Formats: sequence, structure tokens, C-alpha cells
Amino acid sequence: MAQLFTRIKMKINFQKPTLTGRSRLILRVVYVVLAVIALQYTVFSVAAVRKRMNAINSQIDVKLLTTRAVKEDTAYIRLYKEKDWLETRLQIARTDSISLSVDLLDSAFQIELKGVVLKKSKILDFDADRFLCRLHPAAYHHVLGKQAMADTVISSIVKQPLIIKKAPKDTADVEDGTVMIDTSRVEAVHWVLKLDNQIVLKIEGVDPDPRGWWTGQKFWFFQNLGQAAGDLSRTMLFKTPEYCPVIRLVVPEADARAFYRALPFKPLVCIRL
Repeated sequence: MAQLFTRIKMKINFQKPTLTGRSRLILRVVYVVLAVIALQYTVFSVAAVRKRMNAINSQIDVKLLTTRAVKEDTAYIRLYKEKDWLETRLQIARTDSISLSVDLLDSAFQIELKGVVLKKSKILDFDADRFLCRLHPAAYHHVLGKQAMADTVISSIVKQPLIIKKAPKDTADVEDGTVMIDTSRVEAVHWVLKLDNQIVLKIEGVDPDPRGWWTGQKFWFFQNLGQAAGDLSRTMLFKTPEYCPVIRLVVPEADARAFYRALPFKPLVCIRL
């Protein structure tokens, strides 16, 4: 029995692959290159955030109003944001276009026309970059205190869909004139707005039906992959990537679909944080 175990052990050791000195050198070089790329990506990403913050804080009014007393006066900060919110909605109300209002303070997500709320939805959950939460009142005014327009709109659904109807089964359905709309198709409703104030608004529609979960995950995966690839390509050229603060909203799927199709191709947006 002992001889049998010895033969099996010798056979396993004989079949175990070994790396040559050249292969080990190649692996070490690959590991070092990947580590350098990861470090370079991290350094330039942090530098991009600092660059954006310094650009905002370098404004004259930001320097004058950024005092310790202002930072600690929560009532003043709340009223200052309320004033910006009302002024921004008033600016948008002067236009003839349907606009989007995002009130994170009251968890309200609504579309308006001439200041009249056409449809309102509840924000189930949201997440905003810490960059936005750390803005002082004057800096907040430069970023969120003015109306913004969507430069780029990306969605998992079409803007103007084709209505798919089930064919009538017999002549009785044709004579009746009622045709059933096909509701068996499941689609995930997610869309992204990149605003001209360099803020990215991500809207994720949630539905109890789990069949659209995988489609939604693929949508966000390719969005994040494209963003990471673009930032990585810039850092490889020793350039600072463009930093855009992200606000992620979770709303009911039916409202997310209705809002997206009701808004124009480049809607005006106002946000209160």
C-alpha cells in the first residue's frame, strides 16, 4: 500500500507544470505594469476631483461667502438653497418646454410646464456624490443654483415606441374592433442625463417583476464600462479625466417610463439637494 501511494505521488509531481525563468519574468512584468496603471488611474482620478473643486472655489463670490460662520449656520444654508430652488424653477417656468424637477430634500421627482406640475412621483432612494454634499452655499449656487440642460441622453428604451398589438384570433375580434395590446414584453427602464453643468443624473426604474432585472444590470454595466474605459485612456496619456458628479435616483418603473417619453430630447432640469 505504501508503495502504491508513493507511485501516485511521484506521478502527480511528474505531471505538475513548472514555470520557466522567462515565464516568471513575463508574469512579474505584467503584474508591475497592471499595478502602475491602477496607481496612475487612482492618482489622476483624485486629481480630477480636486481640480473641479478648486475651479469652483476660485470664484470671487465663493471666496467672499465661504466663511466659518456661514459654514456653521445651517438655517442660512437651508434658506440659501431654497432661494436657489425657487429662482431656478421660475427661470424654467418662463420657457415653453416641459422640464424636469428633482427635489432630493422632499424626495420628489416631477415634470412641469410653465410652473405647473404635470406629474409627480416619489423618489424611492437616491445617492449623490459627496462632492455635491460638501459644497458651500456660494459654490452650490454655481453648480445647482441655475437651470441646466441635458446635453446627452441615453436610455434603455426608445423615445417614441411602436405599439405592438396581438393579431385578432377570428373574424369576431375584427368585427368587434377591439385589439389586445401585447403586454408580455418586459423591458428595463433606465436612462441617463448628462447636464451642461457637468452633472450626471441616472434614473433607475424599479419593478416587482424580476424578468427585467438582468437587462437593467447589463445596461448599467456597459455604461460604467464605457466611462471607465474613457477615463483610463486619458490617464494612460497622462491627462486628467473629466470628473462629473453623479446623482442616482430610484423611482417606480412606470413613472420612469412616462417621464422619459414626456420630456423633450434636451430637457431643462433643476435640482435641489
